[in-house]
Amino acid sequence: MQLIVNKITYKFIEDTMTISELLLQMKYSYPIIIVKYMSKIIDNNEFDNIYLQDGDSIDIMHIFAGG
Repeated sequence: MQLIVNKITYKFIEDTMTISELLLQMKYSYPIIIVKYMSKIIDNNEFDNIYLQDGDSIDIMHIFAGG
């Protein structure tokens, strides 16, 4: 399966995976993450319920603040 993550194409051996599985595989670990999928911001409670398919595009952003 190929996914476009933050405008970069990645290949995965899985045929499908959830957003949570993608975040784990790509080592996104920061607790505050914004995910945009299919032109919608996805609530983090839905990460386990949304399955990605071949060719899907997803944007993942870490949110942090400094001072």
